[in-house]
Amino acid sequence: MMKLMSILAAGALALSVSGLGFAADQKTQDQKTQDQNAPRTQDQTGAPADQTKQDQEYLVALKKCEGLQDAAKQKCIDQAKQKYNRM
Repeated sequence: MMKLMSILAAGALALSVSGLGFAADQKTQDQKTQDQNAPRTQDQTGAPADQTKQDQEYLVALKKCEGLQDAAKQKCIDQAKQKYNRM
């Protein structure tokens, strides 16, 4: 009978310790989720919002050049670089 009581006590202790570990893990998961949902006024590099907008416009201009061939494509890319000061 004494062995059974000690086995049950050890099992209960193991379950309670694992429950604490699970609760701590949940807490860190909630923290990560909150950090990811935080509003962002700037991108990860800390660039000003107008710089980010200019970067996006530059990428759109480059995308338009993708459909062109050879010399026309290179001319389009050069014009985009010149317009957005990416020389």
